[in-house]
Amino acid sequence: MKKTNLILITILISLFVTSCEKDPCDDGYTQLDNGVCVPDYVVGIEKKTNLGNVFYHSEYGAITFKNGNWYDNQNLIIENIKD
Repeated sequence: MKKTNLILITILISLFVTSCEKDPCDDGYTQLDNGVCVPDYVVGIEKKTNLGNVFYHSEYGAITFKNGNWYDNQNLIIENIKD
């Protein structure tokens, strides 16, 4: 009985510790409000990669590269983003 209780307590603690992870994304990625992890924007990032066209910018939030321009989350062109 004691052994069973000890095993159950260990399993519950393990589940609690692993479920408390605040940032499920890898380094260099940021989680958006919808739960998707997108790569962080860095100056000179290659715009046509297998990462997609959505990036996280520290000032603008989620930004998208399409038709040769950067767009913010309101679909407005970002003019002064450093490339």
